[in-house]
Amino acid sequence: MGRTSVVITPSPRNLDPALFNLDSDYGQIITHGLRPQEALDQASNWEYSARRSAQKVIDPSLYLGPLSVVRDREFMMKEKVTMVVVVRDRIVGLGLQQQQQKKDGVPTVPTLGPAAKKVAEELGIQVEAVGVGGLQELIREFPKLNEKIVRHLVQVHRRSSGAQQGKVLVCCETGNDRSAAVVVAYLIEVWGAGLIEALRRFCVAWDDDTRRYLKNYEDILMAKRTGWQDQEANDRDAAAAADERRMTKLKRQLAAVGFYSDGDDDDDEMWDRYKGSSSSSEEASHQARGRNFAPFVERPPRVEERRNNESGSKSS
Repeated sequence: MGRTSVVITPSPRNLDPALFNLDSDYGQIITHGLRPQEALDQASNWEYSARRSAQKVIDPSLYLGPLSVVRDREFMMKEKVTMVVVVRDRIVGLGLQQQQQKKDGVPTVPTLGPAAKKVAEELGIQVEAVGVGGLQELIREFPKLNEKIVRHLVQVHRRSSGAQQGKVLVCCETGNDRSAAVVVAYLIEVWGAGLIEALRRFCVAWDDDTRRYLKNYEDILMAKRTGWQDQEANDRDAAAAADERRMTKLKRQLAAVGFYSDGDDDDDEMWDRYKGSSSSSEEASHQARGRNFAPFVERPPRVEERRNNESGSKSS
């Protein structure tokens, strides 16, 4: 029985420009040339031993796995991971001193653990750690983590002048819980994937609460996305209207000095060719139309003026 193929195609329209403000970096760096990502649904042939392995979610920049993967120095070196995002419960893994700090009201951030921390430090891997108390807190961290991942990919690319590919490993204790939810949120927000496609992108046992929170997050993003896309459409319409007013005014100016005749086929054709010019000056407009333009040409004297001048010369 064949496995189902899951394809995710990135869309620049789905990336909030106010949040990331990355312009062309989105297509070339974050989504690898807007290349569609295809993967097979692994649920049908998943093996228990795979629980200790990292899954490649986006080739080649995003992985998901358990925290134990970070301790695997050979894997981290082979895959050239440049950043680890660890999402842990606030209490799990905290030392006695950190727990005491939490009781005293000082916020604490879970660490990777001694072995994983040592590997990350030796390989120069950037670490972003976040501690949450539940799904409701985790959903508030999604936008921050998504932005950190995106900006890391761009920074690695720029720092190496394009020679190095940023690679991010998102992990939690099992790789099957909080970290998986972070990856789904990334696929929805940054890649514009639907929730169903994102959930099937990798092999995870989702519980009903997690599915519900992720659905709520997708609904929030869709509402925001509709808002900024409507605003972009309004801005484009306003810019087009302003441009049309400018062109109408310029036509009148050209007609007033005899350089344009409304209804003349040749003039209309020439105008259509050059009306996209951003220049609003009269001289630039005439030059764009292929006309010789001399802004300070002395006019020939009128007939009466010439006669008066001749009469004055004779009488003198």
